[in-house]
Amino acid sequence: PYFEVTIEDPQKVGDAINAHIIYKVRTKTNSPAFRSSEVVVARRYRDFLWLYNQLTVGNPGVIVPPVPEKHALGRFQDDFVESRRMALERCLKKIVAHPMLYGDPDLKVFLESESFNVEVKRAEPETTKVSFMRSFSETISNAATSPFSKFIETDEWFGTRREQLDALEGQLKALLKSVEGVVKQRRELGSATFDFGESMSPLSLAEPNQNLSKHLSILGEIQKKMKGLHEQQAQYDIITLENTIDEYIRIIGSIRIAFNARVKVFQAYQQAEAEYQKKSGLFEKLKIQQKNKTDKVQSYQQELNEMKERVDELQGEYEDISKLIKSELDRFDKEKVEDFRDSVENFLRGMIEHQKQIIRLWQTYFEETEGLDEAEADTVSS
Repeated sequence: PYFEVTIEDPQKVGDAINAHIIYKVRTKTNSPAFRSSEVVVARRYRDFLWLYNQLTVGNPGVIVPPVPEKHALGRFQDDFVESRRMALERCLKKIVAHPMLYGDPDLKVFLESESFNVEVKRAEPETTKVSFMRSFSETISNAATSPFSKFIETDEWFGTRREQLDALEGQLKALLKSVEGVVKQRRELGSATFDFGESMSPLSLAEPNQNLSKHLSILGEIQKKMKGLHEQQAQYDIITLENTIDEYIRIIGSIRIAFNARVKVFQAYQQAEAEYQKKSGLFEKLKIQQKNKTDKVQSYQQELNEMKERVDELQGEYEDISKLIKSELDRFDKEKVEDFRDSVENFLRGMIEHQKQIIRLWQTYFEETEGLDEAEADTVSS
C-alpha cells in the first residue's frame, strides 16, 4: 500500500513543570486497514518512543528505524524543535516503507487512533508498563546490559558483522564530533563577525571624513548581516550531515537489539535441546525399569515427543531470525549508501549556496559605495 506521512505544526503545551511539544502526524494512505485515506492525529515524543518499543518487541530480528534521542536542555528552542520534527518524520517514513512494519497493528493505532492514550493503557499488561523505556538510550542500554550480551557467537558471518558495526560506530561518533566542532565554529564565527560589525559603528560615527565614515558604516552593516548567513549554514550542517550521522549511530543500536533477539532465541533452543537430551537418557533407563508398565512408558514417550517438537520449533525460529537479520543488514547497507550520498550532496549544495550568498552580500558593499570617491573628488576640486 501507499503511505505518505508528514509531521507538522509542533506546538508547546502544558505548564512550566509538564511542558512538552505536540506534533500533528498526517497520514495519507490507500491501505484498506485504515478508516480513512487521510488521518491527522496529535502525538508527543513519548508516543513515538512507545511505537519504537512496541515494534521492536513485536518484530524480533527486524531493524526498527530509531526515534531521535531525548534531550532535557534546549528542547523548546526553535532550531531543536525543527530538527527533532524532521528526525521524527524521517523515522516514520522509514517505518511505513518497511515491508515487515507497515502492517503492524501498533503502527495503525499510532497513526490513526484518536483515543491513543486510552488504547495504549488498555492494551498494555502491567509488566509492559513497568518495563517501558523513557528514552531511546535507555532502550539501547537495557539491550546492551542483558545477559545475552555475553553470548559466544558460533556463526562467523555474524561475528564479522558485529566487528564491522563496532568499527563503523566508532568512526561515526568521531565524525559526529568533528561536524559538531564545525557547527560550533560557524556559530562562533558568526558572533565574531557581528561583533566586528558592531565595532565599526562608533568608529564610523567618530570619523570626520564623511566618505570614509560611509565606507565604515556600510562595512559594519554587512559584517552584522554575515552572522545570519553563518548561522544558517551551521543549521544546514546539522540538517544534512549531523542528523544523518546521529541517526546511523542510533540505527546501530537498533541492530544490536535485533542481534540480542537472535541470541535469546538461540539460548532458548539450546536450553530446550539440553533438557530433551537429558530426558531422552532418563527415558532409556525408564524403559528398562518399567518395561511391564506400558502406560507409564507411553506417557513418558509422549512427553518426550512434545519436547522434541519444541526443540525443532525453536531451531526453526533460530534459523528464521538469522535469515531475517541477514536480509535486514543487506537493506541497511543499501540505505546507508543512499542516505549518506544524499546527505553529502545536500551538504555540498548548501555550502555552494552559502558561498554565493556571501559573495552577493560583499557585492552590495561595492554597489553602495560606488560613486562615493568620485563625489568626494568633485567636492574637493570645487
